[in-house]
Amino acid sequence: MSAAHCRISVVIYGTQRETILARIGFLILSGAGHLYPSVTLAKALQERGNEIVFFGVPDVTHVITEQGLNFVPYGFTEYPVGTLQRVRTIGGSLKGQEAIQFYLQRAQILAQAAFRDLPQLISGQKIEALVIDQLFPGGATVALHLDLPYASLANALAVNKESGVPPPMTSWDYEIGTAAEKRNGDGWQRLKNAHIPLRDFDNAQRIAWGLDPYEDVWEDSFSSLAQISNQPKAFDLPRKQLPANFYYVGPLFQATSRQLVAFPWERLDGRPLIYASMGTAQNGLEWVFRAILEACAGLDVQLILSLGAGVITADDLDIPANAIVVPYAPQPQMLERAAVCITHAGLNTALESLSHGVPMIAIPITTDQPGVAARIRYTQTGEVIPLEELTAGRLRDLIHKVMGESSYRERSRALQQAFIAERPLIRACEIIESKVLSEIRRL
Repeated sequence: MSAAHCRISVVIYGTQRETILARIGFLILSGAGHLYPSVTLAKALQERGNEIVFFGVPDVTHVITEQGLNFVPYGFTEYPVGTLQRVRTIGGSLKGQEAIQFYLQRAQILAQAAFRDLPQLISGQKIEALVIDQLFPGGATVALHLDLPYASLANALAVNKESGVPPPMTSWDYEIGTAAEKRNGDGWQRLKNAHIPLRDFDNAQRIAWGLDPYEDVWEDSFSSLAQISNQPKAFDLPRKQLPANFYYVGPLFQATSRQLVAFPWERLDGRPLIYASMGTAQNGLEWVFRAILEACAGLDVQLILSLGAGVITADDLDIPANAIVVPYAPQPQMLERAAVCITHAGLNTALESLSHGVPMIAIPITTDQPGVAARIRYTQTGEVIPLEELTAGRLRDLIHKVMGESSYRERSRALQQAFIAERPLIRACEIIESKVLSEIRRL
């Protein structure tokens, strides 16, 4: 019997309740920070008896299928095999507003493919409910067109607007008062204005399908049933205006949900380890890697530098004797050993660092990375260097500071324990099953 027509009685933490099992589709962006948490959640839902189908561009097929999950590709016209690497090569060399505009243009192209291909593919797979990345363009429009219940999943910083907190693309400190609220409000308005072309593109399809147009392409697209954040409340700025159906659950990842990566383990020599990664999207700024290598040269540490398999290779860099430079590193295993993590402040890397009790030095580049860096600073779990202020000397000083002051690691370990107490995967599954699957219209 298909999971799509089952109800089972389960006991969770001593409480017996009835659970609906269903065939659930995932609409997720292709970046590693979006894929890995979603794959982890999908596997947990599958282990509870649900059937899972991912829909994505062809280049991510192996990432999903290697995890034992069903995958249906779409967007062959806009995203033929090899496109994702070309997009990352271009995007990886950009920073700030220029990078944001580039990714917004790509979002419209992805929405075009979604509107054309996904309705037929989702219907053909007999999907009964959807989990949609909060930033997936056009996903909610497709769900409403098909009359499917859905959960919103925030794998990046949640973009729920609130005048009391700065928008995610800024590194502004959290402040209280009229001036701060005006600053924040202006920032949120700029973010909304930047998305007007995407909103108008989405609205054209909504009108064609008989749906009400959006006023705000993000706020209006969030699920009315459940908005689930991969971000823990303990790693956010104080929020007061989140909707009742917004749930902080905490980091959604397991080492087994990551691709296997070869690494020269025999080269580790027991010295304190610094793990550095600028992610898989913004990894085309060679001078940043050079600054990291120069900052660590001569220190009594061992540096592991992951290049993110972008256009820059180890042959392009002057590598000191205490550094190991690889295209990819097994990040969870590196963080198990690390004394500090140098990061672009992607949310996934930040949460993995804190889940291992590892303090950070953040070098944010674009998108929500400045906002993640602001939360590192707010929680005092690391230090931040604005990209325009990065030098090897400045970075070396902060390495000494973060490694030398025990308070950074103590606060990171405190958040580590807070994350564990949240039971992220169990809570996320329970929310989806109780708030979303319960809305499935049974024949």
